[in-house]
Amino acid sequence: MLDSPESQLDAFGMDRDFIESCGKTLFHFLRKYYWRIEVRGLEHIPQAGRAVLAGTHRGFMPWDAVMILHLIERSTGRVPRFLVHPGLLKFGLMANFIRNLGGVLACRENADRILATDELLGILPEGVEGAFSLYRNAYKIGSFRRDDFVKLALCHRAPIIPFVIVGNAEILPMFARIKSRWWTQHLDWPYLPITTFPFIPVPLPSKWHIQFLPAINVQQKYPPEAARDRSVVKAISLEVRTAMQNALDDMLKRRRSIFWGSIFTADRR
Repeated sequence: MLDSPESQLDAFGMDRDFIESCGKTLFHFLRKYYWRIEVRGLEHIPQAGRAVLAGTHRGFMPWDAVMILHLIERSTGRVPRFLVHPGLLKFGLMANFIRNLGGVLACRENADRILATDELLGILPEGVEGAFSLYRNAYKIGSFRRDDFVKLALCHRAPIIPFVIVGNAEILPMFARIKSRWWTQHLDWPYLPITTFPFIPVPLPSKWHIQFLPAINVQQKYPPEAARDRSVVKAISLEVRTAMQNALDDMLKRRRSIFWGSIFTADRR
């Protein structure tokens, strides 16, 4: 049951007033001045109706998902609902911040509820392994594991909109990771990350480039029952992964510096 309109909170705890306030202050500063984000392909985000956003994520702090949310909300007025690893909800302040932004605990029930209400569902198909990618492999897309995002798109007849980011891996580059039973038991994270933090106590001001790719309209090609066909699911997953990796490779070829310059300059009219 939804909260009263005055509270601006939904059943998951998303606060539209909080999102709007952050969008005018913190997120605006990060987008325009700190990470100087350039974006292409926002026209692929539907103005209405359900869709599955499948993208890359690097680093154990989800600033890239936050910036994706900000860009989409700023462009369309819509708030994508990202599925969140339970390890990020272990701490009160962080958990409240994520919930206020519309993040929801990653599980099939929550994903079904979001798509059933014609919202945008954000999924990071590489999972926690992608978040903990070492910097030397930061722009190599790893395994998509169970391909649940494809099954969700098929079951709910939703298009898949891939997105990729160049620059997010540099804000807290991960140079090593240590397996720790205590760390995993208490935080649900598979590794203890070795990064620039706490030696440099803030994320680095790298230059970001974000690209949303054209929608893959699985709902036009396959019936919902195709979600049970492993060969179809794997083929769609490979199509998405290949499109994302090709886009990343092309963007990296154009990048001349981690901290300045535009790889989209040639696209400008």
